[in-house]
This record gives sequence, C-alpha cells and structure tokens, in this order.
Amino acid sequence: MKSILQIFRLKKEAVLLDSRLYILKAMLAIGTGYLLGRAFTVTRLDMISVLLGVMYNLEPTNLTAFKSGVNQLLASVLGAVTTGILVALLGVHVFTVMLGMGLTMFIALKIDYRSIPPVAIFTSIYMTQYIQSDALGNPSILLTIRLRVLALGLGVIIALVYNYGFSFFYYRKIAVRRLEYTKGQCVSMLKQTAQYLTSPGDTSQGEDLPFPLIFNDVDTVWSQLKAIRQESSLPFSTAQMNNLLVAESIVKSLKAIVHMAYDLCYTRKEALLPGDRDLMQLQLLIEQLERASFLHLSSFADSGIGQKEDEEEQAYESRRQSSISVMLQEYRNITANIKKFSA
Repeated sequence: MKSILQIFRLKKEAVLLDSRLYILKAMLAIGTGYLLGRAFTVTRLDMISVLLGVMYNLEPTNLTAFKSGVNQLLASVLGAVTTGILVALLGVHVFTVMLGMGLTMFIALKIDYRSIPPVAIFTSIYMTQYIQSDALGNPSILLTIRLRVLALGLGVIIALVYNYGFSFFYYRKIAVRRLEYTKGQCVSMLKQTAQYLTSPGDTSQGEDLPFPLIFNDVDTVWSQLKAIRQESSLPFSTAQMNNLLVAESIVKSLKAIVHMAYDLCYTRKEALLPGDRDLMQLQLLIEQLERASFLHLSSFADSGIGQKEDEEEQAYESRRQSSISVMLQEYRNITANIKKFSA
C-alpha cells in the first residue's frame, strides 16, 4: 500500500520547490489560455502559440516571468522579421528556409553570443510553414507576423496574470521552503564529501562529485529570493522584507559550506581514519544540519558546534583544517541569523 502511495507522491525536493502550486497554476493558466485563445478570431488560428506562450512564461517570481515574456516576444519578432523579409522577396523553398534560419541565428548571436532563443528558431520555421493568406487568398507576411505576435502575446499576458495571482500563495513561505531545499542539497553534498574522504581508492574520484549542480541550485535559490525582494508590486511588510534579507544571508552561508566541502576534496592525500578530528567535526556538522529544519526554526537551537577554544582553532594550519573551521563558523552564522527571522 505504501509503495502504491509513493507512486502518486512527489519527492520532498519537488514539494519544497512548490511543485504542487505550480501544477495547479499551470492547469488553470493553460485552461484560461485555451478559452481566451478560442474566443478571439485571430488567435484561434494559432492555439499552439497561445498555449506555449502560457507554459513557457510560468515562473517562480514575477520579475523573471516578465523578463521571460519580453524576451520571448522580442525573439519572436526577430525570427518573424528576418525570415519574413526573405519569404517576401524570394518565396518559400529550401533556400529560403536555410537562409532564414541562418540569418536568424546570426542576428541572435550578434545580440547575445552565449545562446540562441528557441522561440526565434521556432518563429523562423513558423514563417515558412504557417503563412497566412489575405481576403483575396494571397500569402501575407504581415498577417502571419500579426498572428504569431498576437497569439504569443496573449499567452504571455495570461501567464503574467497567473504568476502575479499565485505569487500571493507562493511568497508566504517561499523563504523557509527554499532554505530547506538548499539545506538538503548541502547535506547531500557533505555526506558525499565525507564518504569520499574516508573511502580508499583513487583520489580522482572526487572529480565526479556533483558540485556544479549543487552550486547551480544554490545560486538559483539566491537569485529567486533577490528577485522577490526587488518586486515593488507586492505589499511586503517590514517583517517579510527582513525575512528575505535574512534568507539571502543564510543561503550565502550554505554556499560557503559547500565551497569548503569542495575545497576539502582537494586536500585528500589518503583516506581519513574514523577517529580523525576533522572528520568528526564534519560528521557533527552533517548531523546538526540533518536534525534542524527551516520549516521549524526552533530546531536550530544553539548546539555549541565548533565552539572550541580560540587558541586551539588558531592552531589549525592545514588547508583541510581551515576549511572545516570555516564550515563551522558558517553554521554558527546560520544559527545566529535564524534568530533574526520575524514571526
């Protein structure tokens, strides 16, 4: 019975990232997109663009959703204009498709050499495969561009409305939920680090640890909290704004702990023995983080972790010992910041 329930249950990480609310928001938003798209005589001709516009712009924060929507519209206009001009001059054939795609990619890379927007590529193909006709039955590039922009624009607007509406539910506990998610990623990485430090074998195994993924997750959480704090459209109280600032500081401390774990992997020359003092400190840190929960702030009671005499800590000279010392200090910073959370 438990295994059957497990099939229909989201993972803890997904719950902490508010996936349930996201699924509900997506269902309501795409349903609204379908109804409104069918209601207008123009957009009903391109429901795919309407519905994709909705789904591509459902974001955790209003600021990122707005930026995403604007970027999608600009990329769509780029693909439409570049390919549309070629189609108007040369007609539709294999060389137009090739040149349109090449020109779109060239201009996109001139604007931002790091990436090519998928929407620009889609619109370039769209302009050669979904050409609209005017009242006389003649192919019309302008009508095709109008259809694409209006259909996508409707989807973007619907997504922005739902993002804003649901943000009142998302933002209530987003700080502690994101912190708990980040803490879980941090604990997972610390466990893998401890296992690597104690396991015999080739030291190159440390290169396979997923530190880049963890750093990316931590940076994403930090950027989301910062984006929420910068939103002027929501009536944040002084206490809520304070909690967001505290959460950002805690995320930085968790990131510093992961950085030190990364550094520890490069200090290993041989496997550490179970009684090694540094290893015991690391394992104690893992235990404290596992027991504590940002969903229950009182669980971060002062534990005295790392509270050794200053002379003894200053005697640490090795790189490994310095990393452990920094990790313990960052944990103390976290427990200190917990007290700053407003009820």
